[in-house]
Amino acid sequence: MNRTVYLKSYDRYDEILKYHLPSGRFAVLKDNKFKALGRPLTFGSFCSEGPQVAGLFASPDGPVFFLDDRRVVCRFGETSANVTVVPGQTKRQFTFSHKPASGPAVELGLLYEQRLGLGTNPYDNEEEDIDLLALIVSNLRFEAGFRAYTKEWVGPEAPG
Repeated sequence: MNRTVYLKSYDRYDEILKYHLPSGRFAVLKDNKFKALGRPLTFGSFCSEGPQVAGLFASPDGPVFFLDDRRVVCRFGETSANVTVVPGQTKRQFTFSHKPASGPAVELGLLYEQRLGLGTNPYDNEEEDIDLLALIVSNLRFEAGFRAYTKEWVGPEAPG
């Protein structure tokens, strides 16, 4: 499949991720440059940590988690994730695990800075409100989270 998905940043209002399938090549665009392209956004979000990007987007096959150029189509009961606090630091460790009944297991991880802003406004009351990776952990715990990220593609396939 040759497709480009565009995702809004969870952390920065003016960034859009251009993510190419199947290669996993990506570029972070400024919102004004994206608007000039006239392309639709895919349901999902991304976050960045230094040069790395991670996120989740909807596909007809179910939620797709990605970390840089690696990605996994998530399956309920086979996919899980966790965020832990790194003792004595302001860092968090995100761990993603996909263990299908058949095929190889996938383990991915990302060390990232704690997201700040909890309680800054009336809508940011939970970690999931300010930290995309915490939201991904939460969504992967429930079958409804998988159904919410099972959607038809938006926009045309990318040219050859």
